[in-house]
Amino acid sequence: MSDANQLSPYRWVIEILLLLTLLSQSLTWLAPAPILVPIIKSLNISPASAGLIISIIALCIAIFSMVGAIVMEKLGALRALIAGIWLMAIAEILSGYSGSFSQLLFWRVLEGIGYGVIIAPPGALTMQWFGEHEWPYINMINALCAYIGLFAVFQLTVPIYTAVGFSWLLVLRDYGIVCAIVALAWTIFGYERRIAIVDAAVAESAEERGSALGEVAKRREILLIAAGLFGGMWVFQLYTAFLPTYFSQYRGLGLAEASALTSVLPLTGIFAALAGGLGTGMSGLRKPFLWPVAICTLFGCFGAIMLPDPMLIRASLVLVGIGAAGSLAAITTLVMELPGMTPEKMGVGLAFVWSVGYAGAFVSPIVGGALASSIGLKNVMMFFLVFQFLPIGCMYLLPETGKGRTTQVQTATAAAG
Repeated sequence: MSDANQLSPYRWVIEILLLLTLLSQSLTWLAPAPILVPIIKSLNISPASAGLIISIIALCIAIFSMVGAIVMEKLGALRALIAGIWLMAIAEILSGYSGSFSQLLFWRVLEGIGYGVIIAPPGALTMQWFGEHEWPYINMINALCAYIGLFAVFQLTVPIYTAVGFSWLLVLRDYGIVCAIVALAWTIFGYERRIAIVDAAVAESAEERGSALGEVAKRREILLIAAGLFGGMWVFQLYTAFLPTYFSQYRGLGLAEASALTSVLPLTGIFAALAGGLGTGMSGLRKPFLWPVAICTLFGCFGAIMLPDPMLIRASLVLVGIGAAGSLAAITTLVMELPGMTPEKMGVGLAFVWSVGYAGAFVSPIVGGALASSIGLKNVMMFFLVFQFLPIGCMYLLPETGKGRTTQVQTATAAAG
């Protein structure tokens, strides 16, 4: 990988565009969550259908992130990203004109396709433009910005909904316009930096293998990360989709109060992503920021549902935020550092693990919404916490890839001697 002297200052323009993209992704996906109750009443739909509004995007991401990886291999990371974000923006704007549940679902599917296509390119662009020593910190900033977007969704959506005359359609249109502005910025200012392969053996091996998808998907590390993300996103998506509804139905909070309380989760995620990125960058280690923080989510989700005191609920949501965001920089950096990784392989690897993860995010709100009608939302949210043991176990089994592992080995050797 290129050293610092070969890095272009234009990489910071690319990073700003990446941050805006991550913000628009959060706004697009979870915009309906804080105003799900009015949408249910307006369209006269069931809780299961309401869950489908949120989770259908996760299904599309699970399917089309792999398509995006293939498109990226053929056309390059930049073209794939531009195509995906324009599709996402246009579909979000048009979803604000939906007159029925079927129309809204159709546009949400297109949003999800666009979202899925742009899963792989950001990681590849990061590897292209930034040096290896910068990866943990750039991944930290990217994870941080994603949670800023989540926080903005839960803080701003209800006030915007009130300001535009209690029209959830106008809210979706406004978020779509924001996304379109980001897409236009990529179209004007986006560039791709090609990295020459100087190792003849690597180049020859790449030609023999053809597509990177088959090779990357067979790696033990990638499979472990994918399984961990499946369980973690199953739990996270269920809770982010239904916590406002749960607080409204079981704790007697108003719509704005329930949404504001839920925003503690992404707000904590901002600081957790910052701490996790700094920690993994400064220590040179990845694993301490993987399975231990997944344990935080387990205890935090339990407390958010079972504890009655508002302060204890907030403390529990803090734990959920730590568990959800504290590992993101470490996961992305670990994938980048796996032996033999190139920007293209890394993009494909991330597309694969997030494809599996978003499959869990798709299924959980639908199943949860369907079961809530018969056994109650509280029981559903408690029962599905069993999936959180997947990220704890799988992340524990991953190898350490950070440079700090050398120090660990030397210390252990000295102690044994």
